[in-house]
Amino acid sequence: MRSGRGVGEWFRWLNIERLYFLIHRLTAIYLVLYIFPRPYLVLLHGSWEEALKLDMTPLGRVLAALFIFAILFHGINGLRIVLIELGVVRGWPLRDPVKPKPALRVSKTNMALMALTILVTVVGTALGIYLVIYGAETWP
Repeated sequence: MRSGRGVGEWFRWLNIERLYFLIHRLTAIYLVLYIFPRPYLVLLHGSWEEALKLDMTPLGRVLAALFIFAILFHGINGLRIVLIELGVVRGWPLRDPVKPKPALRVSKTNMALMALTILVTVVGTALGIYLVIYGAETWP
């Protein structure tokens, strides 16, 4: 195997774990970029109400919906990673120097946690987007 393939090497053996890792990193970046400029917007506009006018625009609502998805996925996937690291969910190492494979076989518990992560993220994001678009007053 030749080394030094650059970014293309990241996607050579793409599997669900790497995809979750990629989304986990992207949601972390989005959360940082969404949360940290907030105090500066307040200082720039002079009041909290003026700074929140951006959130009432369609772009602000889309960004808030993405924030809900990011916080749900990042939190639930983080809990899944903690369970893997603590050994509650485990995989079995695979080592083959000729044909590289993902580092761990996927256990049934890990697959169930992945499915639960997807389910809770989708349902929570849908509910959050509904509340962002239509407001909490319309919620039964």
